[in-house]
Formats: sequence, structure tokens, C-alpha cells
Amino acid sequence: MKRILPLLFISLGLQSPALSNTTSTANPIANSSGSVQNVGVMNMPTRQFQNQVGLNTVVCQGDTLVVQPFLTTGFSATRPYQSSFQDPIYSTRDIEGTTDADGNVIGDGDADNPGQVIGYRTIRTAQKDNYSISPGISVSWNIQLDRKSVNTCRQAQKRQSDLILAKLNDQKIAVELGRLKTCGDLFSKGYRFKPGTKYAILCDDVELVSAPNTLIDHQHEIKP
Repeated sequence: MKRILPLLFISLGLQSPALSNTTSTANPIANSSGSVQNVGVMNMPTRQFQNQVGLNTVVCQGDTLVVQPFLTTGFSATRPYQSSFQDPIYSTRDIEGTTDADGNVIGDGDADNPGQVIGYRTIRTAQKDNYSISPGISVSWNIQLDRKSVNTCRQAQKRQSDLILAKLNDQKIAVELGRLKTCGDLFSKGYRFKPGTKYAILCDDVELVSAPNTLIDHQHEIKP
């Protein structure tokens, strides 16, 4: 009986639950931020350059090169602006709670006055205004694929230009011949503009070689 009681107490002690104070806190925090700005530039198709020659409206189109510089700006800010804030400093003083082997009062691992504010510290917010400038150049080149029609049109323009130039030269010759005839008739009748007057230049380069019904001085060799 004396041997059974100690074994019974030992078995009860082994089977008794153990009490413990355990605190487990899981608080994962993940912050992710980002910004994406897409800038699109569109070149609107326009009419190509046209060249027109003559009254018959011979029109030919040419290639077009379009260069468009652009500049985009951006601004972002947070209001109200606050460069810093005061963060409270709480007391972590721990000198009370338990005693050591000599009976002196020592800390127990918990702050004596956890809610007591003993000061403040300045924390920068890193808040700032953001500016952005994005320059660029957009280039587009419009090309006619039917080069045969373009070459044919240019040949027609060349012929049209030659015809216009020939007609202009013909009119110039007609004007000069008319001036020559008029000035010659006036000279033959004894009329002319007075030298040095406003219109005397009209007949300055006209010369009357022989007047009508007159014989020019000449010589003949008579052979025996």
C-alpha cells in the first residue's frame, strides 16, 4: 500500500494539463502602389500637295512629309500639404512588478505606464509635388503607290509648260514686230518722239534704213 500511493501521485502529476500564457498575432501587411501613363499621338491623314499647271488644270499630287513636334506636361500633388508630423513617444519605464531574491522591486517586462507620453519626435512624410515634361516628335510620310500615273501626269505638266512658254514667246515676238512696224511707219512719215521724253524709249532701238520711194546710195562697177 505504501508503494502504491507514491506511484499514483506520480501518474496523476504526469497526466495533469500544463497551463501557459501564449499570444500569437499574425498581421501581414503588403503595400503596393504604381502609376502608368499612356500618351497617344495620332497623325490624321491629309490631302497630299497638288501642283496645277495651265488653264487645262493638269493636276499632279506629290508625296507629303509631316513632322509634328509635341510636348506633354503633367502635375500631381496631395492636399493639404504636410511635410512632417509629430509622433508621440510612449513611456517604456519598467521598474515595478516583482522582486528579486533579496526582496528588491524590479521590472516584470511590462511598462509601468504604457499610455504615458513622454515626448514627441518629428517624422517626415516624404510628401512632394510631382512634375513631368515629355517632349517628342511625330513623323508621317504619305507616298503614292501608283508611280506610273504620277510620272504620266508630270510628263503632261512638262508639255503644258512648254506650250505656255511657246505661246508667251509668240506673243513677245508679235509685240516686238508690231512695235517695229509702227515705229518704222512713223519714221517714214517724219514722226518720232522727242529724245529724252517719256515714250521716246519705245522706238530707241528701231532704225529706218531706207525711206519709201527713195534710192539708197550705192555704187556699181561698169566693165568694158
